[in-house]
Amino acid sequence: MFHLPLTAFIPSNDFVDFNIATNRYGLSKHLRFSKEKRKIIKSVELLIIDEISMVRADLLDAVDFVLQTIRGNKDPFGGVQLLVIGDLFQLSPIVKDDVLPVLNKYYSSLFFFDSIAWQKSNPVIIEMKTIYRQKDNEFINLLNNIRNGEKRKEDIDRLNLNYQQKGEDEGIVTLTTHNYKADNINNQRMEELSGKEYYYQAEVTGKFSEYSFPVSETLILKKDAQVMFIRNDPNGMYFNGKIGIVDYLDKNTIKVKFPEENTTIFVEEEEWKNVKYTLDKETNAIKQKEVGSFTQYPLKLAWAITVHKSQGLTFDKVNVDLSRTFAPGQMYVALSRCRSLEGLILSSKVNSSNIITDRNILNYHKNIKLEDDIEQILESDKVKYDNGRLIRGFKFDHLDEILSTWKDIIVEGDISGQGNALLKYKEIDLAFNELKNISNSFQNQISGLLNSNAPDEYVIDRAGKAIDYFTENFYSKLFIPLQEHINEYRIKKNSRKYIKLLREILSDIKVMIDKMYQLEFRDKKIFSGKSLFTKDKKRKEKVIKPKPAKGETYRITLQLYQEGNTLKDIARLRNLKLGTIESHMTRWIEDGSVDINDLIKKERLNTLIKFMKNFEETALSELINSCPIETNFTELRWVRAYLK
Repeated sequence: MFHLPLTAFIPSNDFVDFNIATNRYGLSKHLRFSKEKRKIIKSVELLIIDEISMVRADLLDAVDFVLQTIRGNKDPFGGVQLLVIGDLFQLSPIVKDDVLPVLNKYYSSLFFFDSIAWQKSNPVIIEMKTIYRQKDNEFINLLNNIRNGEKRKEDIDRLNLNYQQKGEDEGIVTLTTHNYKADNINNQRMEELSGKEYYYQAEVTGKFSEYSFPVSETLILKKDAQVMFIRNDPNGMYFNGKIGIVDYLDKNTIKVKFPEENTTIFVEEEEWKNVKYTLDKETNAIKQKEVGSFTQYPLKLAWAITVHKSQGLTFDKVNVDLSRTFAPGQMYVALSRCRSLEGLILSSKVNSSNIITDRNILNYHKNIKLEDDIEQILESDKVKYDNGRLIRGFKFDHLDEILSTWKDIIVEGDISGQGNALLKYKEIDLAFNELKNISNSFQNQISGLLNSNAPDEYVIDRAGKAIDYFTENFYSKLFIPLQEHINEYRIKKNSRKYIKLLREILSDIKVMIDKMYQLEFRDKKIFSGKSLFTKDKKRKEKVIKPKPAKGETYRITLQLYQEGNTLKDIARLRNLKLGTIESHMTRWIEDGSVDINDLIKKERLNTLIKFMKNFEETALSELINSCPIETNFTELRWVRAYLK
């Protein structure tokens, strides 16, 4: 979502090697978001980050910088509510050796809680204490000791009772510390199987980065291969992390059995969607749009996986190889994947050196203030957030940027009627700045009322009157004049890009007005009147549009076409049906104003001309079915007009 560079981030403008890290200035130049993406970021109210223990401090500060910059809000994370979830004692952030010395100059540690943004945010911290995966108190206590870095001899001795030089194979996953070890085990076990290999190729459509593929693009399986499902089945036949054995397969079929349950299922392909988020211009709501998909069987070889990949999974039985632990939390994560001591098998004995816990985590956990009265804090923070949202509802600074862009296009661009356009800009910009100054004063008034604990009814009444005032003035002094300016330029030459920008400004103003209409305070909607846009729509429905002078409508279509607009664009700009615009083009093809070669491809046109020459007087309804290529009435009319 944030399109951060692959390098590290330093929270200053100090000089840095941009091959290793970027500074605030460098990141600001990297933020080449589309207008659509900027609108989405500005409308976000809640950001959720899972597995927070793995997020580096500099990454969190980079997210904070992006949100503050795009939203124009210097509060932590640009005023967005942040919810982070995770176990501090699980896997830690990863950093390359050449990056570490750079980040050490700015951060006490690389954990998220040492980021500048986190330390400024005054978070409410809640510790979950109920354990669902394990039920055995002996195992729970042992895991807690390892989690806290306590190297107790009795715990190590108890674990080593589960050491087996050669453990069970079928249905057991081996957790290992390194990718190469997991790959070696899986490849070796596949080679030991005597059956035929089957290749299953994923179907990829649209945009779907190979770095985001949930499983291998080419899945290679044999009968009796041990596999793991990597997705939950909505019908409950399997879940993410469930282990099975390939029972039957051909080029179109895979059956997996679960020996302990004595069941076998047919596995269907699953689809993963790549979703792009867009902002609905009417409702200002964030909507999903599918831009690509990845379809493949939700399986991967699973005689062995890394501890890193096992995070979040649960096993009844698991074989653990901890001979080469190298990261804090690795041993704890591996052991805690298993439900019980009875299901745990060690392929290598453990010792105290395998228990690695970062001192920064222990110190932070020891000193954090856990909140006891969550209900009271929730109510208090809801009031603060509600107050802030009300005040932000009357902030209009975000229009400054796009109005400034409008001025730049007029001054630097080549548009018709430049002087008139500049006058219109100055008129609207002056009105906007007057309203912005009034809104700044009103924000101070509302802030004073809230700080003095004024009655909610009084605050709602004042805010309601303000909504009425600001919406009416934004509508009459900005929206309507801008709409008239757009109508004026619709038939001018070289104005397509200019009109596109004006429509964006118009949309931003409408969204801002609609947001004020939707404002709530203490769970009550403030404004109870009717939207000006609803009134405007009804007024437009009553107006009878005068018919253009004879021939004028054809000339407008020709002018728009000659300015580079497509036929669909012209239909949209003129609010006419595409068929009407196409009929206009017939006239201009006949008199030579429009080149038919620009509308129909050469080879296709030659075929149609050859066919139509023999039927100059025949009705088109009789010709369409006998034409040697598939065509339509529009093309036939154009060709006939061309031949006249």
